[in-house]
Amino acid sequence: MIQFQHVFKRYPERGEALSNINFEVETGEMIFLTGHSGAGKSTLLRLIALLERPSRGQILVNGRNLATLPRRQIPYYRREVGMIFQDHRLLPDRSVFDNVALPLVVTGLGQKEIGRRVRAALDQVGLLARERATPVALSGGEQQRVGIARAVVARPPVLVADEPTGNLDSKLSREIFELFERFHYVGVTLLIATHDLNLVESMRHRTLSLGDGRLINDTGDW
Repeated sequence: MIQFQHVFKRYPERGEALSNINFEVETGEMIFLTGHSGAGKSTLLRLIALLERPSRGQILVNGRNLATLPRRQIPYYRREVGMIFQDHRLLPDRSVFDNVALPLVVTGLGQKEIGRRVRAALDQVGLLARERATPVALSGGEQQRVGIARAVVARPPVLVADEPTGNLDSKLSREIFELFERFHYVGVTLLIATHDLNLVESMRHRTLSLGDGRLINDTGDW
């Protein structure tokens, strides 16, 4: 599903963010990314989402080399990768329904199908009853669930999450991680960057640890 082959990422202003990264992810795996702040976790996820390209090396997703993917194909590729952010990035003046519907509106899907998919996604995250609410009326945990619903509404085969529970307490964090695990059980491939090592250890999934831009540990399958 995902292969990193001797991947480097260098920024002119701050040097090398990733150095010689090599690993493979099988279809349907759920993997945690750990490491100190600045270790390269966010950069790695941004490369998978094609928000950035590597400086050197190859990233293959479903056999496609992201380093050489034509610019015109990038929007189509991004429909296959759901991205979840720590800060939710919800539109404050739009309802929960409209925020989740955005990826489908962009693709030109019909209103009836949009309604069906949005309500199915909201039901998955337990927020079907809040579809008319605005983000400001929601708790932090609920806002994160809206962000997850928006990421999965187009049914992408890959989900990447960058510190999705960084602003949540331990109870809410576990609820969010258990939600990710349900997506994993139905075959979605997940990579989740997190600092919550206790939660990572308790869930016993493969973990990739980064340090100063290098892959320093890969637990493999438990």
